[in-house]
Amino acid sequence: MGIAAAAAAVLVTSCVSSAPRHSAPVVAPLPESAQVTKAYPIEQTREFVGEELRGSVLPDTAGPRVLLGTSLNGTPVYLSDYRGKVVVASYWASGCPPCWTELPQLEDIHTAYNGRDVEIVAINVGEARSAIDSFLQQQQKPLRFTILSDRSERASVAQGVDAVPTTLVFDAEGKVSRRYPGVSGFNAQRLRSDIDRLLSKRG
Repeated sequence: MGIAAAAAAVLVTSCVSSAPRHSAPVVAPLPESAQVTKAYPIEQTREFVGEELRGSVLPDTAGPRVLLGTSLNGTPVYLSDYRGKVVVASYWASGCPPCWTELPQLEDIHTAYNGRDVEIVAINVGEARSAIDSFLQQQQKPLRFTILSDRSERASVAQGVDAVPTTLVFDAEGKVSRRYPGVSGFNAQRLRSDIDRLLSKRG
């Protein structure tokens, strides 16, 4: 089962379950009563994970070439494309209510760090281009950071992402510095602190 189907099947409270699939995003954090009861899983077998890891980390003269996803025009995008920058990679799906809250917060961070060698990349997991476009068109505030697609779920599985939302922070050398997993893991203020720390380490 892919992420889109899993997200549709997950149990949520009445406040969240009644929301349309592509309704406008929630700007403020979800109230406690509206929190989902469990994460939105990416269900893959152990054998599939092994295959996708081998297919997603490609040889490169500068070291492993890690696939983040593809642009909305279908061009592969690799972590090495942002070499020397702090990269915040957020894995999301349009049917995931907590993602509606997290993505606008990432837009605020994108604005705050504009021009400071910080790249915000939001990677949609498992959905068609039409679903991504529909979601983006309904945002109350435009998302101006990079939007990628991981329709096959290869890139997300290769990074050990098993639920959305999940946010990974890569340092300037391409190593994972922080992982914000699942529904309750994301914290915008802590993320800003992580970015500041990694920027200062670059000296």
